[in-house]
Amino acid sequence: MRLGILGDIHGYVPGSHTMCIDYAVQLTAAVEVEAFLQVGDMCHYRSFARPVHWIYGNNDWPDVVRQIETGERPLRHLHHLRTGAVLTLDDGTQRVRIAGLNGAFDELYYGLSPEAERPLESLAYFIRDDVERCLPLRQIDIFLAHGCPAGLGYGREPDHGVPAIREILDTVQPRLMLCGHAHFFHAAHSGQSTVYSLKQLRDAYYILDTERWTLEAFPCRSLP
Repeated sequence: MRLGILGDIHGYVPGSHTMCIDYAVQLTAAVEVEAFLQVGDMCHYRSFARPVHWIYGNNDWPDVVRQIETGERPLRHLHHLRTGAVLTLDDGTQRVRIAGLNGAFDELYYGLSPEAERPLESLAYFIRDDVERCLPLRQIDIFLAHGCPAGLGYGREPDHGVPAIREILDTVQPRLMLCGHAHFFHAAHSGQSTVYSLKQLRDAYYILDTERWTLEAFPCRSLP
């Protein structure tokens, strides 16, 4: 199975007036893959030519996510992956199990109770209860996070390198963890898991081959 992988979708394609989200629309029409996965900070929302499964980041709008889920904002092929849920992609020859954690980390909000009324500005950040919902997951092939696990060289802890995301990595042990928010590419290994932080779409997009479990990068604007 071939999957398109997209990092944060900020700003404009370098040297052009094309918004990165509009380039993403072109990309989903041009690149022949089973589906795309996106690791948060989509920032703007469009219909796509192929399925795009995404988690939200700190620059996304949770109420817009709600509108997309309920159909108030009808967009084709844009699918939100809820925290702790498992998505199974099946092309007839292989099944790939995908899960994720929505939101970024901020210690100001991390300890908030799920029962309490949340400040509006906190809604794009995960709380401890969100992490707890991920910890029972097992046999996950790909885990999406908007932030990187602490202790693996991603720096800026606990912002880029997040202890709670490291806890998920160590407990769930996904085959791959794909991370947004840091805006640079870095590969790391922990146990049986491989972790990739991804460049922004303005710099690169990626193709994941799930038969060989290889990730190949392509420069932005290199459409087939």
